[in-house]
Amino acid sequence: MRHASFLPVAAALLAGCGNSDPPAAGGCAGSPAVELSGTAASGDSKTYKALPFTVNAGTGRIEVSYGWTDHPGPAGTPAAATTFDLGLWDEHGYRNQAGFRGWSGSRQGRLDQDHGPVYLEATRADRGYTPGPIHPGTWYVDLGIASVNSQGADWVVQIRQCPLAAAPAPADDPVDPLHVASSAPGWYHSDFHMHAFHSNPAAPDWDAFVAMARAAKLDFLMVTEYVTGQHWRTLGAVQRANPDLVIWPGREIITYSGHVMSQGETFGFYEYRHGFEDVDIGDIQRSVKAAGALFEINHPTSFPPPAFTSFCRGCYFELGDRIDWSQVDLIEVLNGPMRATAQDVGGNFPGEIENPFVTTAIQLWDQQLNAGYKITGVSGSDSKGVEPNEAERIRRGYGSSATAVYAANLSRPALKAAIQAGHAYIRALGVDRSPALEFTAGFNGAYAMFGDTLSGVGMADTVTLHVNVKGGANQTLRYFRNGSQFADVPITSDDFSNDLPVTRTPDEGPLGTYWRIETMDSETRTTLGNPIFLKP
Repeated sequence: MRHASFLPVAAALLAGCGNSDPPAAGGCAGSPAVELSGTAASGDSKTYKALPFTVNAGTGRIEVSYGWTDHPGPAGTPAAATTFDLGLWDEHGYRNQAGFRGWSGSRQGRLDQDHGPVYLEATRADRGYTPGPIHPGTWYVDLGIASVNSQGADWVVQIRQCPLAAAPAPADDPVDPLHVASSAPGWYHSDFHMHAFHSNPAAPDWDAFVAMARAAKLDFLMVTEYVTGQHWRTLGAVQRANPDLVIWPGREIITYSGHVMSQGETFGFYEYRHGFEDVDIGDIQRSVKAAGALFEINHPTSFPPPAFTSFCRGCYFELGDRIDWSQVDLIEVLNGPMRATAQDVGGNFPGEIENPFVTTAIQLWDQQLNAGYKITGVSGSDSKGVEPNEAERIRRGYGSSATAVYAANLSRPALKAAIQAGHAYIRALGVDRSPALEFTAGFNGAYAMFGDTLSGVGMADTVTLHVNVKGGANQTLRYFRNGSQFADVPITSDDFSNDLPVTRTPDEGPLGTYWRIETMDSETRTTLGNPIFLKP
């Protein structure tokens, strides 16, 4: 097995720009480039290389470009494509959280694309990167070897630096984490997986992002950028301009063996390089929880290996034995559109089908519930806001699915408490196209809704579940007990109610017997509810 080779370290050290003039409008294009290169084999997939280079005194701007070329061989497919990722660390070092300056995956800085190099200055930086002082010393390009086809590939990194007039870094302007957008208790909607400005060069600006979310009738906006926390520094202005919404910055932590989410105030660095040196997903999870954020597992069963390893790098969650399931707050049981095309799911079929990864994600969710881990099921579009037309925005854009949360008010603390309690259900086709649900139960004067536990229920006791469905005429209401389908009931009107007497079962897990509901039209699920639990 071949391994990536490198130029001698001396070749990686950057000499002076040879030009003391300020950079032209195009940046450092006139400055000489230092070039690092190497070779990677298929066995190097899912690894990282920290490539050192020297930044000289007086440098005001750094630019990094990179690319790769597959070795000759049979034509590849999207499911077996080579991909490298790009990140940058400063003189503090590549294992010191103070040194992290950004990550852009494979979306920016590519030599074969028009975006241009990734750049960094004191007062501004490319999407996904943090502006700030550029001090001399040894910096590092973070080259992620995400996937390499069977023939192998050659990679190259080009680095330029040039002077720039000194200027202070921009001041932080974070969101007020205690902002209350509405004092009224009620159902509030969000898309728990939305990428924006710092995730994709073509993503909308903040005004357009908010406008799209409003069009989807979302009330709190989970801004879940890839790896970086840079958006935390600037979203205060967005919150002040939209006082009736809650802006909630989060972060998708991309590892090559699974993606997780930190839903919370997350400017501080979180590792993303599971498997690199001693980096482990368990430590990542502990750091998220220590920061007070919610820990979410994203699209856990989507695009399983080996067939989809390169089609969606690291999307399938392979790290279940490396995390503490008791510290998992959320699981994304619906990712992307519920009504999926072949392009959405890497298939070969006409038209639309129900997203096949929803069923497998629910199976994993049920497995953990039965094992005693109370985890809230949520949904996320995973949209970057780049859908080409209105029809596609409705089908797979922001808010194409929405999670309804019943909270004491529209604020981050109230929403967090409600989410952890499981007071939520998924509207799988968005707010406008999905039914609205109520799901309750009562016993001995105690009341329960989605996510709640009724205690003191004996094996011989009967509890009546009550369901109200609005906007679901001609669909089917489905009851599930401990993950197994129990009963189907036709929904005969637009304001439909149903009562079902139920009991506990001897095969229940540590959480007791749990009951869950869904609604389904002739094609797909339209809602998915969190369970009500019955315990002794």
